[in-house]
Amino acid sequence: MQDNVRQDFILSLATKIQADETVPAVHYASEVLRRDLREGLTGRGPENRIRVVPDPHLQPEAYQAEVTEQEVLIRCGDDLGAVYGLFSVSEKYLHVKPLGWWMGLKPEVTDTVRIPQGTWASPAYAVRYRCWFVNDEVLFTGWHMEESQRAEVWKRVFEAILRCGGNMVIPGTDREYDGHRLCEMALERGLWITQHHTELLGARMFARAYPELQPSYRAHPEAFEALWQEAIDRFAGRRVVWTIGFRGQGDKAFWHDDSGFDTAQKRGEFISSVMRRQMELVRARDPKAVFSTNLYGEMMGLYRQGFLQVPDGVIRLWGDNGYGKMVSRRQNNDNPRVDAMPDAGETGQHGVYYHVSFYDLQAANHITMLQNPPGMIAEELKRILARHAGTLWNINVGSVKPHAFMLEIVSRMWRDGACDVRQAAEDFAGDYYGDRGAAELLLMYGQCAVPYGKNPDDRAGDQYYHFPLRTMIRALMRGEHDRPIPSLMWAADDISFLGQTESIGRRGWEGMQSWGAYVKKCREVMDRADEGAALRLRDTLLLQGIVHQTGCEGLYSFSQCAAHAVQGEYLQAFLWADRALEAHRRGYRAMHQVSGRFAHLYDNDCFAGVELTCRMLEGLRSWLRILGDGDMQYDWEKQYLVSPEEKKVVLQTHRTVQLSDDELCLRLKGEVDLKTAWQA
Repeated sequence: MQDNVRQDFILSLATKIQADETVPAVHYASEVLRRDLREGLTGRGPENRIRVVPDPHLQPEAYQAEVTEQEVLIRCGDDLGAVYGLFSVSEKYLHVKPLGWWMGLKPEVTDTVRIPQGTWASPAYAVRYRCWFVNDEVLFTGWHMEESQRAEVWKRVFEAILRCGGNMVIPGTDREYDGHRLCEMALERGLWITQHHTELLGARMFARAYPELQPSYRAHPEAFEALWQEAIDRFAGRRVVWTIGFRGQGDKAFWHDDSGFDTAQKRGEFISSVMRRQMELVRARDPKAVFSTNLYGEMMGLYRQGFLQVPDGVIRLWGDNGYGKMVSRRQNNDNPRVDAMPDAGETGQHGVYYHVSFYDLQAANHITMLQNPPGMIAEELKRILARHAGTLWNINVGSVKPHAFMLEIVSRMWRDGACDVRQAAEDFAGDYYGDRGAAELLLMYGQCAVPYGKNPDDRAGDQYYHFPLRTMIRALMRGEHDRPIPSLMWAADDISFLGQTESIGRRGWEGMQSWGAYVKKCREVMDRADEGAALRLRDTLLLQGIVHQTGCEGLYSFSQCAAHAVQGEYLQAFLWADRALEAHRRGYRAMHQVSGRFAHLYDNDCFAGVELTCRMLEGLRSWLRILGDGDMQYDWEKQYLVSPEEKKVVLQTHRTVQLSDDELCLRLKGEVDLKTAWQA
């Protein structure tokens, strides 16, 4: 009877991987699994094997695993199916989490692992092409400068995409040499590559290749086409979805550089003709090429008006507004919110360009998680699928690290077509913080974000605390407080400067309360967590809460400062400016207390620009002191800080070095009561 008992497969350091490692993607995945075995196991069991074999009956990217006592047999439809199959062993039995490296997890270590006899198989994905666009990845720049460390970061990016079920990547922004190398790295791992809306066909940007020439296709068609051909020759016949269209040099329309296109009809007809030419060039080298185009920004307007004719067979990618809603994005003060998904009568294939990280110099998120509730995001992604836009999802992931939970939501949606957000939050909290109770923080986050407009998705991300604030500081110091700031009408369309600052300041006050409660809740969860989990909570959810809380305090304090300054109450303005500065300094310090493998991640925060905000507030504070502290910069010290008899002695000047702004503010605290110019 004992001979009939089914024996488990023992996964151990004695387990061998047998696969055709002459195939680059198979070799890559085999090496990753070997690494996972070395890091997660300490014991040696019986000699056995994990064997990978191609199976022509399976679809591309698919795999089936069958377990016997001696073998885990992974049948795969192609090399990418082999990658997914090998990674599934790590995830199922070594507990390697898809975003574990990015969340700072260390491998779980055990002796050996038993795998029961049986089978498992790849999921049937709801979305065909599942892409991460690693866009505006500025945090990578300051984090690691050494070549070997930079390479390791990108290896981990590609691994995370694959573990999250992705099959495509746009590796970085405006990238020449690095981009070519990164594209090769991605292709070697079995990933598809595509291009974003400013680097069509993956070509070098015209202005970089020909800085001396006007970037006009009409004037220099041969030069443009030479750059396109260079990219086509490099990647023809490989896993590429070719992005076609025509934009300007950077994230803008081409007619800003070529004034001959002065009507929508001319613009649409020209772009349509360029797309046809691009397809002709690609198909000459790659007859089975797949194409997409971005209906984003000015492109969507031309398409909706009927002036842009997208050729048959091109995947149309519709863009969200940067806040998770499929409507046209706000540009400056213009926010028409035109529906940005295919109509019921649309034919052909459709997809989306969707942001979990965005950069709009107004109120978007870049160093913190997307600020709208995850339930709202999941519902919008579900609506996208219902509108038959599931061919290609291009997900803008920024610098990856701050956006992990939203990437978990996306991965569930593109796999299953649905997501139970509470379950996702509980699973994420358990996987990465060891405490499913931390799910409340993930669900609470979007509820704390400051509403700044009438739409449900009008919630403030980290840029809201910096771009409007720096704009208001500049206007105040330039004496432009006799009129509203035109560029802030989207945020506060009051008829006066002080009306705008108070409106934004009131939102800051509201955020101080909601984010204060969030930070308190984070600390409570951290108190019951083990040391490792507490550190991960500190460097992720708590940090992001502090960025929001201190940002809101900075807005509120500046608003009080501005009201006093306009009234000539310079000491009060000085002290309120100091309070705003101290708030943002706390946020800056929290960003730079991140430790371990993510130390220095925020060194190149050039988008929110917390350090720049601090510098501008320092300048504002000094300016207010110049206005109010007398010729000798000593009046406030003499009035509030010296002995009574010293105040009455009239000298030519004074007897000690004037206090610095920091020291003066420190000493004046408690001596001068802060007065509110308006009540919250």
